[in-house]
Amino acid sequence: MRKTIGLPLLVVVLGVLGSGFALHAAAAPPNHANRLEASFTESAQSVTNRIADLGTFQLINTGAGTVDGFGSATVVVGITQDRSAAPCGTGSWTNAATRRIVLADGVLMVRELSTTCSTPSGLVISGTYEVDGLSSTGIFAGARGTAEITADPVAHTATLSGKLHLAGSAE
Repeated sequence: MRKTIGLPLLVVVLGVLGSGFALHAAAAPPNHANRLEASFTESAQSVTNRIADLGTFQLINTGAGTVDGFGSATVVVGITQDRSAAPCGTGSWTNAATRRIVLADGVLMVRELSTTCSTPSGLVISGTYEVDGLSSTGIFAGARGTAEITADPVAHTATLSGKLHLAGSAE
């Protein structure tokens, strides 16, 4: 008699556990391995050159690209360059930017700090970013993450590579 009750009970328990795991996976946002890998091609849409009197240069770039695991995206980047600072010698400057990445699942906002350095092969931009989860929307609302950004001003490309933890995703 025990074997007769035990097998159906085991099947019910396994079914309930399996359903619970499936419901949890469906309710939680995808974590995409907690990575943010994105690349964009950008072009300047607006330029404000105040280097002569204020030492600053401002750009608004727009473009398109992809975010791994999330698909195609458009981007708007507001950049302020402080040309009075020379963090890596003559011909270098600092950059502060806000990047708005628009995807089908929401808008991901990123804050960036970088330096532009002159090298024998040309200008190189590198720095860090921090996800702004409070300003992000959709599945990116409440997200967090930090990592690196690199840009090639000649090729008009930018690449983000690092961490992205969606609200409710596992660490």
